[in-house]
Amino acid sequence: MDPVDAGRSPFCALVALNRTYELVKAGDLEAAAQQARSLSRDGNSGKVPTGFVQEAHALAAYVAVAQSKQVDSAAGRDKLLDTAVESAEKAADLGGPVAERNLRLLNTWRATRKNDRGPFGNPFLDIGLDHGAHGWEERCREIFRQHEGDAGAQSELNWAEERIRGALRGEAGWDVFYQLPLDRSRYVMPSQVPRRLVPPVEALPRRVPVTSGGELETLRARAAVELLDDFRTTAPHLDRHSPVR
Repeated sequence: MDPVDAGRSPFCALVALNRTYELVKAGDLEAAAQQARSLSRDGNSGKVPTGFVQEAHALAAYVAVAQSKQVDSAAGRDKLLDTAVESAEKAADLGGPVAERNLRLLNTWRATRKNDRGPFGNPFLDIGLDHGAHGWEERCREIFRQHEGDAGAQSELNWAEERIRGALRGEAGWDVFYQLPLDRSRYVMPSQVPRRLVPPVEALPRRVPVTSGGELETLRARAAVELLDDFRTTAPHLDRHSPVR
């Protein structure tokens, strides 16, 4: 599926934002990166709400870090991590404590020696849930059953679950994880159908001229004459519903 063109309208931008987030949770990193770019590219400046642009930068940073894990070359990884930091900085420049905390987490993680780094990803997103969502234990059990026999997938799941439990034991709580979304209210879909998609019903303009009272009388007179002529020239027919006499 092609990315949604976020610059077409504010509603399209909202759809693009939600799609980017869902792709991140689904683990489709390349599609998520493409969709995030549609929200933040220079050509859409002024067309996409600033809050959506900030979310796109935060999402792009997260995706770039995740993509770096899939690259073999050190130069390729560093390039993606440079991109991640740049995106996180752009998000932080637009303000807000969550974006600023995310940038600090990323910088601290990157400054740590590679062999000493733990995983950067948010374990809630890794299991397809929103940041800090309830029901994560049930979700972990469900995924564990789905990957029966896949030792690697189950090991990753156990590690994500342990990270969540570790955060519960700590004072910082969920703040130890890179948080997405920055502001959940920005993702809420409108309850009313946008006017751009379904315009309100409006009366069509009249296409025939208004008929005056005098003109109507003339039409009635002509119709009466035509009916009388028809009666004079057409033989009468018996009503098949009337009784036969």
